[in-house]
Amino acid sequence: MKVSDTEGHVCMGHNGLKAGDKVSLFKNVCTTGKGSPRVDPGVAGGCQKVKIGDGEITRVLNDHYSVMQVASGVSFAEGTVVERN
Repeated sequence: MKVSDTEGHVCMGHNGLKAGDKVSLFKNVCTTGKGSPRVDPGVAGGCQKVKIGDGEITRVLNDHYSVMQVASGVSFAEGTVVERN
């Protein structure tokens, strides 16, 4: 859930997650494969996970959700994939 341009709530489970943990943000870029430079020429469409930036966990809310602060200039939205570094 996006709270502001630089903060969001992410569901990553607890798994030892704590404030200060670094995360990477990704988006899935999907195409039909017809003339798109974002897909390998030999692939007839599909999706690629593309890194869009970095962030940091600032607070753990409960067993499932944490607050994430993203680096300046990182544009994220609902559906952004967040992975712990």
